[in-house]
Amino acid sequence: MDLLLRGYRAFVSGDLDAIEAMLDPEVEWVGVGEVAGVADRSDVLEILQDRLAEQYSVTLDRCIGIGDRVVVSMRFSRTEPDPTDERPLQSRRMYHLGRYAAIVTMRNGHVVRVDEQPSLAAALEAAGVEEEVL
Repeated sequence: MDLLLRGYRAFVSGDLDAIEAMLDPEVEWVGVGEVAGVADRSDVLEILQDRLAEQYSVTLDRCIGIGDRVVVSMRFSRTEPDPTDERPLQSRRMYHLGRYAAIVTMRNGHVVRVDEQPSLAAALEAAGVEEEVL
């Protein structure tokens, strides 16, 4: 759980080097929906770099440890993109992009696999946890 939270804090602060150090060289990221398929380490880093450049705001809703796995649920938002707007970013409108759920597997201090899920309920079910228990 600590590793995942360090990764979250590194993303929020824009520290891609710290995230890179947390990923296993053979990490697999299994996407769903529009990004279905398996991404490797370089793809993951490129996606994260793009998200940082687009100034995504991430709010961690749930982080549930289950052995060497963590079920995670987050919300993504962005600041309204308007290059002509001179107001500071904090006074601009934020808009919700969507929710994200996944099962993150870690070994030896590295993320080795990320299985995206369509919802928190689906992630809990795939991890063998019943929502009522939480």
